[in-house]
Amino acid sequence: MSSARGQRFGGARSAAIAGGLLLAAGTLTASLAVAADASGTGVAKTVRLTLGYACQFPSGTERLDATIAATFPAVAVAGGRIQPTGIVLTVQLPPTAVAALRQRGAATVSSTTSLSVAASQRTMTMSQWEGRTATALQLPATGSLSLAAAGQAAAVTVTAKRTVTFSADGLTLALRLGSAAASPSPSASSASPGSSASPDATSTVSASTGSASTGPTSLDVTCTPASNSRTTLAAVPVASPNAHAKQRRPRHKPKIPKGCGKIKLVRSGTAVCGYITGYSDVRKLYGAALLQPKRPARPALVNIDFAYRHVIKHDKLIEYSAGELDYQGHPELPPVRATFLAFGFVPVTASLTVTELRPISIRSVSGITAPPYPITVSATTTVAIRISDVVVNGVPLAIGPHCRPVGTTRLTLVGQGDNTIPPRGYTLSTGGPLTGRLTIPAFTDCGVTENLDPLLTGSISGPGNFDLMTQGKLCGPAQPQAWTCPPPIPKPIH
Repeated sequence: MSSARGQRFGGARSAAIAGGLLLAAGTLTASLAVAADASGTGVAKTVRLTLGYACQFPSGTERLDATIAATFPAVAVAGGRIQPTGIVLTVQLPPTAVAALRQRGAATVSSTTSLSVAASQRTMTMSQWEGRTATALQLPATGSLSLAAAGQAAAVTVTAKRTVTFSADGLTLALRLGSAAASPSPSASSASPGSSASPDATSTVSASTGSASTGPTSLDVTCTPASNSRTTLAAVPVASPNAHAKQRRPRHKPKIPKGCGKIKLVRSGTAVCGYITGYSDVRKLYGAALLQPKRPARPALVNIDFAYRHVIKHDKLIEYSAGELDYQGHPELPPVRATFLAFGFVPVTASLTVTELRPISIRSVSGITAPPYPITVSATTTVAIRISDVVVNGVPLAIGPHCRPVGTTRLTLVGQGDNTIPPRGYTLSTGGPLTGRLTIPAFTDCGVTENLDPLLTGSISGPGNFDLMTQGKLCGPAQPQAWTCPPPIPKPIH
């Protein structure tokens, strides 16, 4: 019986760490949603400005609201460039405009949105921010329609040692109309100017326009800011090159942990890292395990290819990232040794190792049309579990070197928050909690003198094992001043 108890704990603990590993992955995933929001870093600044426009439709002048989201650097350098990122342009067509399009025979609409932006230094320069909707949208029978488009902005060269002020100006909508007889075709990617053809942050999708029964298949609408609208997007202070260099080279350079950011980048992602810790329980043992080594050892890192791709679909910003565990150069959680009370009174101690078998897939879905911009993030990965060195009530138990769950373990973790400024709940840049449930597979190859597989499977294996992980703030080693470096070790949330 003591042998069975020892095996039970080993599997339980095993499952616990597996859950932790995936949760770690999930943790990263949830954060991904904040790719367009670097406000938590203290360097980059994300703005969202909603302003009114007067737009010239064939039926007359219509008033509509446009929301402009973008991230600006907190400071620029004279002679350098300012590159706005995370551009999302959202236009709200009022009910009267939607009705006018339907009267022209249109059933669907897609758009290319062009925003003129003025950058004021000693002189004023104008640039165009352009974005396209990902798919053709059905025109509602009544009510308004939101057209959201991810876009890109041209960089602005800093020509003077004074604050650069960015202001929104005119807006143009190139609407493509589809008739009721023509349904929207599957999205076909086409790269924006200056980008690759891959469906990344600058990718656009054209939709089948069909031919309207009346009226043209396209419509250009020009808009000017309403007289009472505030048009200033951001004011970026400018430092001299020498002053900025001093700012970028602090007296005490932050000590970035070894292995931080060691991940292969895809497209335009950013290499960052953070610490991950937390708890995973074993439902059948009524207990939870802390998934980090004893101090002063540090928990595992998660390296992230941050926001390598994003698209707009159905008024949602969908962002993709990838993650990998790193503990002393290996894709795994730290080996953990812990004690449970089997059956509530028998102390069982075992060592557990969880190894990541494939990169963590991170998908974040964020609202973009109205605050608080809710985010839901999911992360999925597959791990292998190994248990060893089992001791039951102080007596070593020979479970054999190959005791393990049958096959691998797959886990999906979910995190939620609001993409406000500052963010609430979980975001990738600021960290926070993620939760998930893990199914422990049946066990095999357990026991040296007897077959313990049925006992372990019956007492440990099954669904519903809960995980609660905590991720710390992220550090970007290539730009430590733009992130939280060194990455802090989070306190595991109970």
